[in-house]
Amino acid sequence: MVIQKNGIPCSCGQEGCFERYASMKALKNNLREALNLDETTRGQELFEMIRKNTPENKNYEIIEKVVSEYIENLSIGIINLINILDPQMVGIGGSFVYFREVLLERLQKRIKQTKDPKVNNIIIETAILGNDAGIIGAVL
Repeated sequence: MVIQKNGIPCSCGQEGCFERYASMKALKNNLREALNLDETTRGQELFEMIRKNTPENKNYEIIEKVVSEYIENLSIGIINLINILDPQMVGIGGSFVYFREVLLERLQKRIKQTKDPKVNNIIIETAILGNDAGIIGAVL
């Protein structure tokens, strides 16, 4: 699903795909790039940087900008899916569950700002099975 016209090229052949802007891989890569961190900087370290980010932090504005852009892009994709599928609830899995503490409330707040009551009344939660849903589903 394209969320950014003439955006970043995607491995699917299109440009501006939801995955290129709103995957956890995109968030982690964008944080590493913006903070000039090595690509081996682990997700847990990035999580801690976001969790501990306060205005007193020298990188506050950089981290805030990257996270805000990520939340905006993720909300665009989710709102598109809500408008297409009309679900009662949206569950987000994958490694997003590890960042729940620092991202979920911001995402929920952003989606509730939407003028469409169908969208802003939707329940947004992380997957109960966390990042293991795919492997559990494969076994079943």
